[in-house]
Amino acid sequence: MNTAATPEAVRRKVSRRLLPPLFVMFVLSFLDRTNVALVKSHLATDVGIDAAAFGLGAGIFFVGYAVLGVPSNLVLHRFGARRWLALLMLVWGLLSCAMGLVDGPGSFYALRFLLGAAEAGFFPGVILYITYWFPAEDRGKATGMFQSAVAFASIVGNPVGGYLLGLHGLGGLEGWKWMFILEGAPTVVVALAVPWLLTDRPEQARWLTPAERTLLCERIAADVPDERQRVPATVGSVITDSKVLRLMFVYFAIQIGVYGVTFWLPALVGRIDGLGDVGIGFASALPWVFALLGVLVLPWLSDRTGNRRGPLRLALLLTVGGLVGGVLLPPVPAVAALCVAAFGFLGAQPVFWTVPPTILSGAQMAGTIALISGFGNLGGFLGPYVMGAVESGTGSGADGLWVVAAVVAAGAVVVTGFRWAGMRGRPGAGEQDGRPAETSDAESGTEATA
Repeated sequence: MNTAATPEAVRRKVSRRLLPPLFVMFVLSFLDRTNVALVKSHLATDVGIDAAAFGLGAGIFFVGYAVLGVPSNLVLHRFGARRWLALLMLVWGLLSCAMGLVDGPGSFYALRFLLGAAEAGFFPGVILYITYWFPAEDRGKATGMFQSAVAFASIVGNPVGGYLLGLHGLGGLEGWKWMFILEGAPTVVVALAVPWLLTDRPEQARWLTPAERTLLCERIAADVPDERQRVPATVGSVITDSKVLRLMFVYFAIQIGVYGVTFWLPALVGRIDGLGDVGIGFASALPWVFALLGVLVLPWLSDRTGNRRGPLRLALLLTVGGLVGGVLLPPVPAVAALCVAAFGFLGAQPVFWTVPPTILSGAQMAGTIALISGFGNLGGFLGPYVMGAVESGTGSGADGLWVVAAVVAAGAVVVTGFRWAGMRGRPGAGEQDGRPAETSDAESGTEATA
């Protein structure tokens, strides 16, 4: 083999080629699904969408998201990522632009549901796509770089959206219509370029040398889980397997934490005395700066040690601690506590997505990743509902964080039970969880696969 084809050189080349377009695609996806939060009052004034209708419409996105994720990922696995992701992106970009045509609750519900259905295949599709291109030891960092788009979009989304709302009256259109149109349009443009920006599989990458393609394909093939570790292949076996069910619950717990913080943060920042509009904007963005750190630091730690369980459990415990601090502390230190929670819940996600490939492969992995993602994102629907219901019953929005914190804590307990191969470190990676990594792998009866 050509000595120039080293794992590090191939990793850098693949990262430089694929991660930037995936990052941009996720930024646009996140903005197109969340920009509706900026126009709640405008929709109420202009088209009669009251708070209850707005809440239902905002949440119904996740119903469409949950329904179509699995078939979308199976199509991607069968026919390739670049054309399928481009098609999904084109459709949701046009739907995002069409949000400017909302004229009442009915059209609002329909467009939000369709937007969720169109975006359903994007995130689990990219998670699957990353497994095609990055060996297990690099997968956490790659997923973390991709998911850092969430923090970036959250930091820049409000200022950009606020500027576009300021175009009110231009061309006779309300500012909220301009926001939907001008944030959806770049998605359409990028979608047209995606087939040229992405490559379906390593063996098709002309931008890698033959030696580099061979090395990468060999490393990816070596990561396929041992037969003894793999979930049985039938649909019934997958959806009833205890490992898959635990993964579904843990991802649901992570998403509940995300939306609990997102729901409570504006009210908490509003309680801080002496903040003007600029100060409120900076305070609201601060947790997402820490989230960006989490999504880079925790996956790096996980990849470096080969330990998935420890960093994932740490991330969930940090989220719990931050949520509790958000309830108990005065406003300023409470915001600091939510920064800790954000570090945890966003850092947890790329580490979490390194786990399914340790027990799944092929079309089975494609469908199950989407199943986990769809179920977990129901937290986006239930999280705000639970927070609102608890506030209605107790009169305090902070009380809802106790419920959210309890669910996340339960997720941390479940993670403690992840004891299959690859959860506690690679041989030679050093002590993990107080014992040598070799010991825990021997106890599992298999070699580490992640």
